[in-house]
This record gives sequence, structure tokens and C-alpha cells, in this order.
Amino acid sequence: MAKCIFQFHSHQNTKGNFSSPKFPSNYSEDLVCIYNFQGKDHETLKLNFHVFELEPPFKKGCLTDYIDVSTITIIGSKFLVGRYCGRDVPGSMLFMNPHAEIIFKTNHVIHSQGFHGSYYFQDEIMIPPPKSTTNVSNCGGIVSGVGGVIMSPGYPYYFPKDVDCFWLLRVDYHMKIYVRVLKMQLYGSIANCAEAELAIYDGYYSISLNPKVLQKYCGDLRYYKNVEEQTTISARNRLLLRFKTTASQIMKGEDLDKSAVGFKIIWTAVDFKTEGTCQEFVCRDSQYCISSTENPCAEIRNYCIDKSLVCNGYANCGNEDYSDEDKCNIPLLAGCGAAGGVLLLSFLIGFCLYRRHNAVRSTLSQSQSLNMQLRQLEHSPSYSGRPPVTGGHFYYQHPDNYNCTVHTDSGYDLLHSKGVTR
Repeated sequence: MAKCIFQFHSHQNTKGNFSSPKFPSNYSEDLVCIYNFQGKDHETLKLNFHVFELEPPFKKGCLTDYIDVSTITIIGSKFLVGRYCGRDVPGSMLFMNPHAEIIFKTNHVIHSQGFHGSYYFQDEIMIPPPKSTTNVSNCGGIVSGVGGVIMSPGYPYYFPKDVDCFWLLRVDYHMKIYVRVLKMQLYGSIANCAEAELAIYDGYYSISLNPKVLQKYCGDLRYYKNVEEQTTISARNRLLLRFKTTASQIMKGEDLDKSAVGFKIIWTAVDFKTEGTCQEFVCRDSQYCISSTENPCAEIRNYCIDKSLVCNGYANCGNEDYSDEDKCNIPLLAGCGAAGGVLLLSFLIGFCLYRRHNAVRSTLSQSQSLNMQLRQLEHSPSYSGRPPVTGGHFYYQHPDNYNCTVHTDSGYDLLHSKGVTR
């Protein structure tokens, strides 16, 4: 049996062609040929067959001349995509993993022309999510950044019928994605998954070829009581959310105070760091096990999230970890205390100024009252024989001393004129 190996690496060529030996002539008998496609960790691979002509299959399938197409993950796990033979040209294949393999086997009976195709390596950032239902707002799209919230169409009042929404969550290459379902009320119960279902897929698996489901939800969130059921952590930097309905759901009047209709999800770009190595925010009570080949939890690290997520109104750390939100009221209280102090000081100053103003007004009022009394006294009948006021003062004359001379220079002269000596 003859063997052959063909290697296709993205660092040499990001695109090119491949074919069976001797193509377009007939291939040889008793062949085993391996086609290895190897890209970079963040690259994807697309295969297209343009010509395909092998020995027709038996009733039980492809048992003579055939090809096996497999995808290989970044950690080396191999998954068979399909076995192909005859004259039916396989459809276009998109592998979200950078490594794929084709094994071509022939026997010694019938020989045909073989196959011819093309390959294309591409960065995963260029791969969009599957197409969502059009003309429906908030139905799918590309979501990137450091964290956020995703809600179903019409949330919290309803979700429409016959929609298929895909959201691609994508973060930086070195990050992973943490997802937690905050609220969920879909159609009926778990028995009604056909009417409305929310699914979370690994973003590095093709939905059409080899989807990898991480979580599936239907009915009510209360059916999923464990933390592991309400949360998901991606293996790499891509996740795919799919919301598919065949029936609609509308909030009824009696349900307004109970729960929302649809779903609300919070997602966070997260890295796992040891204490002291996180340059952003360390989630105090959120820990993650780093596995090794010998130990499933060889090292424990904390969640490390972006600083901008602190005090944003949502707990972006692990489930029941509110360390990114639990101290957000302290600055508010401090600000309120400072504002209260300023108001109290302003009140005291205003009160003191008010008291001082009243005191001044009282003094002026007493002075004005005294002057008024003096003016009234000057015009009274009993004051007609008194001397005029000099310098703003007057001297009181006793009735027995009307003939005494009044001296305005000093009180000493007045006393002296009466024969009084000191």
C-alpha cells in the first residue's frame, strides 16, 4: 500500500490548492494519503472542493474509495466532520480551529479522476456569526469589548415568533468570556423547548458542521438552580449565543410584578491571574482552577476583569461575588457627608449673620426711638422755657435754680457759681 503526506502551513501560504495524486489523471490503487492543514492559533480554515469524482458508494456507505475530513482543536482533539465518496461534491467547509486533516484511501478495484480543491487560512476576527432573522430589532450581531448585557428581542415585555438570533461574543485573544444568566422566562416549561430555546456554543466550532453546545435553556430560570447551570466560561475568546423561537410570548397583566419575558444575560471578558499580577481589578471571591495533564486543579487563580466594570451597576465577577460593586456606596456616602457638612456650615454662617443683622437693627431701632423721644420732648409745652440744645446735649435745670447762669464750657463753672467748692 502506497503512502503520501501533504503539508499546508499558513506561515508559508495563507491560501492555495490541493488535489488527489496525479490529478486530473486517475489516482493510483491502494493509496493512503494524508493532507495536513496547519494554521496559527487564532486562525480559521476554509476548504472548498471544486472537482470530486471517486468510486461510487456501496449501499452501506463509503467503504472503498473515500476521504475522511476531520477538524483538530488547538489542544489536539480530533473530530470527524464526514466521510465522502462518489460524485457528490462536498459543500464548503469552515473550520473555526486552525488545524484540519483529510485522509484519502483507495482500493485496487476502480480508479477515478479524484478531487481538486482550495484552502484559505483567515484570522478568526474576520469570521462573522451566522445570519440572524432580519427586520427584528435586537436580534443578534457582533458583541465585543470588556463586558456588557445581552437581552432578547422585546425584553422585558415579549419576544416574537419565528426568530433565529445569533450573537457572537468576542474578546482579546488572551481573554476568556464569563456569562451569567440574570433573568429568563421563555415559553412554558422545559417541555416547551421547541417553542423557545436559548443555547450557548463554543465559538470555535462550526454551527453547521460540528457544533459544541455548552449550555441550553428553556422554560424558566428557576429550573436551573446550580451555579454551573446558570454560568458559562468559554475555552477561548469566542462564544456564540443562539435564541430560536417558533412561538411568541407576551407578558400578561397578572405577570407584570412577577418576572420579565425573554432573557437578560451579563457577560464579562476575564483573565485568570495570581494575586499581585492582575493590573486591572481582582475579583476577591472568584477563583478558577488551572488544569494540567496530571492534576485537574493544579493552580488556583482569581478572576481579573477590566477596571471600567467596577461600580457599573452589575456584578461582573463570579456568581455571588459582588466585590466589584460592594464598595460603590462609600464614595457616595462620603460625598453626601461632605455636602452635608458644607450645608451645615453654610447654615451656621447664615444664622450668625442673621443674628448679627438683627442685633444691628435692634441697636439702630433703639437709637431711633431715643431720638424720637428727644424730638417729642423738645416740642412739648413743659420744654418751652428750657435752653436750646447745644452740641446735641442739654442740661437739666432744677426749678429752684432758674436764675442761675448756665455755662456750657464746663460743669465746674456751674458748681462754682453756686458757691460749691471741690
